[in-house]
Amino acid sequence: MQYYASHYLWHAGQDKLFRMQRIGLEVSGRTWVSMEPLEEEVRNTQWLGGLIVLAASDSELRKGETFQEFRARTVSAVTGDQPLYAFHVPFFDLQKMEFTERSRLVRL
Repeated sequence: MQYYASHYLWHAGQDKLFRMQRIGLEVSGRTWVSMEPLEEEVRNTQWLGGLIVLAASDSELRKGETFQEFRARTVSAVTGDQPLYAFHVPFFDLQKMEFTERSRLVRL
């Protein structure tokens, strides 16, 4: 299991934004397995900061797309018990809760 943490986590299956979360990913398939609040520094956890997105494997960020538009589009792509994958969003503006021109999805 590999663990990551960030300021914010957006879960596409629930369309919910969580603050200060730690997630666990299965090593072989890189799928999301667990999520828990991050209340203190935890061993074997890589801090990424910013935003982590849990979404379907074919998720992409379109040029000029706002975070709200991305959320609306991505929520509709998640069905039933479909496995979710984790994506880090570097250069996400935490103050405005918005993508920047340099934002992109990096699959973990």
